[in-house]
Amino acid sequence: MESAIKKNLVLFLVGKVTSVLGSSIYAFAIGLYILAETGSSLNFALTLVLSMLPRILLAPVAGTLSDRLERKKIIIFSNFASAFWLGVILVSFLFFTQEIWILYVATTGLSIISTFYSIAVTSSIYNMVGPDHLQRAMSLNQAAISLSAILGPVLGGVFFGLIQIHLFMALNILTYLIAAFASILIEYNLFSKKTQGKKTSRVSEDLREGVAYIKGQPFLLHLVILSVWLNFWFAVFPVAMPYLVLTVKKMSSIQLGFIEGAFSVGMMIMAIILSARKEIRRKERSITGGMVLLSATLMMIGLPALPGFMSLPNAAVFGFLIGMVLILSASIMFINTPVSVLLQKNTPDEYRGRVMALLETGSSAMTPAGFILFGFLLEKLPVWLLLGVCGLSLFAVVFYLYREKVFLTLLREEDQPKAASI
Repeated sequence: MESAIKKNLVLFLVGKVTSVLGSSIYAFAIGLYILAETGSSLNFALTLVLSMLPRILLAPVAGTLSDRLERKKIIIFSNFASAFWLGVILVSFLFFTQEIWILYVATTGLSIISTFYSIAVTSSIYNMVGPDHLQRAMSLNQAAISLSAILGPVLGGVFFGLIQIHLFMALNILTYLIAAFASILIEYNLFSKKTQGKKTSRVSEDLREGVAYIKGQPFLLHLVILSVWLNFWFAVFPVAMPYLVLTVKKMSSIQLGFIEGAFSVGMMIMAIILSARKEIRRKERSITGGMVLLSATLMMIGLPALPGFMSLPNAAVFGFLIGMVLILSASIMFINTPVSVLLQKNTPDEYRGRVMALLETGSSAMTPAGFILFGFLLEKLPVWLLLGVCGLSLFAVVFYLYREKVFLTLLREEDQPKAASI
């Protein structure tokens, strides 16, 4: 069994790294190409919307299908479908038209397919590795995502000046095919406990059943609400940081790149550390401690914008912000890792796809809502005040959890069996 788990982990990591890194390089290159061809940031923003919108709208359907169908087939089909779709776009781009709209069509199609792929993968991790290796698998998954976020823009920027855009498409097709063949070799049902219960005849009925299941499970419901709420308030960071660095402190775009890159570096380092250690046992301390640290760090990021700190040299501010961002990424891992493990362990296999999908829908919808709200508020409030309000709001969530006690009581019950065996 151990050898099968290790084989699954290796193949999963190979497929994930190649697929996500290829997509990251391609997405960055496409963004540069659109900016170079049109000179419009609005056109670039449209690609971001088209990449996010299908995930928000289709995640519940993807989760329902993930529970109804064999997930391995969905994963393999999605990888081959992405390669085929991008192949069609490549042929069209080379022989028919090179207008920008075809890249929008490509982005939309890939985002739709990716939604079904990502939900099926997330729902399958428990079955691939079992409960004892769950934290390692989730951490390696995050490490692969963080690595692609670091290397994607770097490699995309380097290659953009050397090769033509259609070669980026060909490269991404190759990475999808590698991921597909890796998926074929993975045993996705090694720990499957899916029961053959009654299946409804309609996807909409299955979806309603999934929503009803979450509502009937207080612990899962609290986990989902907590995740969605945290995503909303954390949306202030990607909006406020560029404003603080470029507009308030008049620092360079290169410095901003290093600061934002430090976030992915910190996530990757923490993911590797967590993948090498045993599962976090005191999940209550990890989640609430991470939230307090996240709250405090967000507030401290705004310090360089305070009138008393405006005279600090940019070199000192640059070092300070790098340190804060590294702490910020660590605090997120202290929250996300145990939450992800608990969601996987506490959701029956036959509902896991729908639970993960509803979580992703809520989180994905709250993030752009936060972008819009905080972007508007930045024009009305000082950046330090907005970061302070968001940080205090996150701390208020911790205060509420300890005051209301229901979630923490359930969380302690989850910790108790493992804590007793220490």
